Amino acid sequence: MIYDYIVIGSGYGGLSAAALLVKQGFSVLILESHVAIGGCASFFKRKEFTFDVGATTLSGVLPHQPLGRLFEQINIKPNIEKLDPGMIIYQKNKKITRYSDKNKWINEASEKFNSEQKGFWDEIYNIESMSWQLIKQNYRMPPTKLSDLIHLAKPSNLRFIKLLPGLIRPVTDLLKKYDLDKNEDFVEFVDEQLLISTQTTSSLAPYLTSAIGLSYPSETYYPYGGIYKPLEMVLDYFKSAKGEIKFKEKVTNISETKEGYQLTTKKGSIYHSKGIVSNIPIWNMANITEGSIKKYFVSKSDKFKTAWGAFTMYFAIEDKMDLETAYYQIHSANPLPYCSGKSFFVSFSLRDDFKKSPKGWRTVTISAHTNTSEWENISEDEYNRRKEALEKEIFENFDNFFPQLKDAEKLYINAGTPNTFKFFTNRHKGYVGGIPHSIKRTLLQMPPNVTPFKNLYLVGDTVFPGQGLPSVVLGSLNIVDVITHRGI
Repeated sequence: MIYDYIVIGSGYGGLSAAALLVKQGFSVLILESHVAIGGCASFFKRKEFTFDVGATTLSGVLPHQPLGRLFEQINIKPNIEKLDPGMIIYQKNKKITRYSDKNKWINEASEKFNSEQKGFWDEIYNIESMSWQLIKQNYRMPPTKLSDLIHLAKPSNLRFIKLLPGLIRPVTDLLKKYDLDKNEDFVEFVDEQLLISTQTTSSLAPYLTSAIGLSYPSETYYPYGGIYKPLEMVLDYFKSAKGEIKFKEKVTNISETKEGYQLTTKKGSIYHSKGIVSNIPIWNMANITEGSIKKYFVSKSDKFKTAWGAFTMYFAIEDKMDLETAYYQIHSANPLPYCSGKSFFVSFSLRDDFKKSPKGWRTVTISAHTNTSEWENISEDEYNRRKEALEKEIFENFDNFFPQLKDAEKLYINAGTPNTFKFFTNRHKGYVGGIPHSIKRTLLQMPPNVTPFKNLYLVGDTVFPGQGLPSVVLGSLNIVDVITHRGI
């Protein structure tokens, strides 16, 4: 059989694209190397406990935003709850509450950082709102041919011209504009927030994309059962619409044929399609393609050589403390060993989420940015020593900021490094989070979703528009619009 499209990978990008393609009447097969869907937003179980592997928060679910548009188009209603506050940050001696209400948050930030913050946050929220409007009505970004440029130059886009400086100017410029650049505590706060959302800090992060990242705690949602649960509903829709998915089928080679493409898997299975939508990182694509396609991906990989890894911890804990939210960011007094900064992100399951843990317990996922090089080319003893040292440092901070939980029983304590992500997700070097946004390489210079090769398209966090579930799903929405207009 020759499928219209084979989708490689069943993360949010691949599965969203696959569901939208079958909705348009295309025959679609998903090839997934793992035993479960989700990729970096997957899960694992330990008896009656379910743990999110990496991503834990949902945002972008309003009707005009990517996940909201996806849910509406395939008519699903995930069990999610808006959190207010969306996040709590412990920084030095400050407890900073990210309220959902804009004015309440501005008052909080002004008080906690002893500075006037209204102008800065008004501009951040205004840029964020305009960005979603721009993105929604322009699916052909970044432009890859003349007709795309003509489309972007239409009169209805003229009002967005004011956003263009935000592609090449860093957040530091906005901080200076509002006399906040010398406020060391606030700059640290912004930098640690940006590492979560744009994978870089204020001196390099373009303020256009940073505005979306800095605004997201205003619309933070908790997915009951785990971050993969909404995606599970996408899979159910996909299968109900006659889509096919095959697990434990790692693609090892892609070659061109007269009809389109031939894909070979590690098992030796061979599949044929007229087109491909790849949800795997560009670095992986360079390793499984041939000829001119391989040269294209090697070129892109050489241009974007590095990304962050993650150190993660997982455990179940006795529910001995009332929590104000599910999500916390902890700033350590000192840089974390083998990590890129001072902070780590803590995600608790909600007290009434019995799909993740039984009554009286919660599950916890902790993540911190790390360089993959810290975990490469070292002995097994040194690898284990570094894991134990970082795990000890994180637990000491955790106990300090959650003293009521210090003596709570903990079960199934596990830690993961970039090596762990490489093993389970097959991502190159264990890179997670996508390509860092930077003024040195604007958003429009990121690898496009549309390649120069017929019916070969890309989604995921290493292509436009980048990292984060809303951006990944936006890429899928855009590429299906392109395919729908082009045909096959």
